[in-house]
Amino acid sequence: MNAYSLLFAESLISVALSFAVLYVLSGPLVNVLGRICPDEQAAVFWLSYTKVMLMIAPLLLVLTVDLFSHFSDPMDSLRLALMAALGGLLIGLHSIGKRLGQFVATPQNPGSAA
Repeated sequence: MNAYSLLFAESLISVALSFAVLYVLSGPLVNVLGRICPDEQAAVFWLSYTKVMLMIAPLLLVLTVDLFSHFSDPMDSLRLALMAALGGLLIGLHSIGKRLGQFVATPQNPGSAA
């Protein structure tokens, strides 16, 4: 497989996974940001910021891993690119969840003494 087509395929894997995650998360994320942000402009900004970061983080990880790994079999390179893209999404989603989790109030148990 040509080096350029392999790089394109790896980048395509990363972008496709990011789009899939963003498709699933966009609706609920808009609702959460609408509740915790002071106004609509802030919610739109943080939604855009999240989308950009969930596109860049996996792609950056895929490109970095590809820079340091050289396999004779292109399937090994594609497999590593898939793992790097999923790792980048996991890191991005963890940081977003950790940040948004600060704004979620846990309900008190009715039987516990507070």
